[in-house]
Amino acid sequence: MELVLPYLEAEGFKYGLLQNYSFDQKDFLNATFLEMPEDLGSGKLILFNKKNFHFFRGKWDFGEKTIFHSPHKVGDNGLMDFRISTDGKISSNFINGEKEFEHDTTNVDGMRIFVPKSLFSKDNGLLKEKLENAERNYLSRDKLKTIFDTPFEDYSGSIILESRILEFLSYWIHYLLSDEKTFESKKALEEKIKLAKDFVDTHAFRDLAIKEISRYCGLNNCDLKKGFKNYTQLPIRQYIIKTRMETAKKLLLETEKPIGEIGDYIGYNNRGHFSQLYQRYFGKLPSEERL
Repeated sequence: MELVLPYLEAEGFKYGLLQNYSFDQKDFLNATFLEMPEDLGSGKLILFNKKNFHFFRGKWDFGEKTIFHSPHKVGDNGLMDFRISTDGKISSNFINGEKEFEHDTTNVDGMRIFVPKSLFSKDNGLLKEKLENAERNYLSRDKLKTIFDTPFEDYSGSIILESRILEFLSYWIHYLLSDEKTFESKKALEEKIKLAKDFVDTHAFRDLAIKEISRYCGLNNCDLKKGFKNYTQLPIRQYIIKTRMETAKKLLLETEKPIGEIGDYIGYNNRGHFSQLYQRYFGKLPSEERL
């Protein structure tokens, strides 16, 4: 099946669904609910049409493979397109330099946003890179999660949905227009790096995977590693070794615990490996520390 609609014109898009595909329309405040007829499949979308941009949240499943086409060319009507799915994938025909709109629209759970391309008339060459960064960043994922967690089965839910999409847009457009390469605000990023450091300090004496730290503080691996090194002046693994060695030295000098027990305590059950690391770090063996 082919679905042919004027993608970059909110009213034309709506009337195309109503007249050509027998969708059902219900309006509530700023939202237009468009529900798919049973003979095509199941699902609906909520359309919000603003003065010079529009967006919709949709979830549907056509009963057969369906390809979307639009008579609009990419960039028509002065608009830039964004497609965002519930797994955080963000794409744009405009930014990717494509000419036509052609998508598999058989099964969709996501959001479509159309904003004036004039906003980005001074493209600093980073838009594509930033789009990829936005997929990975905590703040972007967190804002999108609040949108996709908002139910839209009843009309009143559209009020919350609209406010959350607009909140996301305010953060997102500011990021795309800025010279920053990260979606995180500096303050938010610093707070998460501090959280990561506290977590490492607490769990430094056990096996600690980067993925576990990343999950805990809400940063992707790349942002975590870079931010942690900037904050502590050491990569995470080196910071863990430093913490372990300094603790071992303190225990060697201030207690009478056996060397093997100290090694076990800080996470090294192989005494030889512990001694080698200690010597590399302090220039002497653990046994020599007590002489």
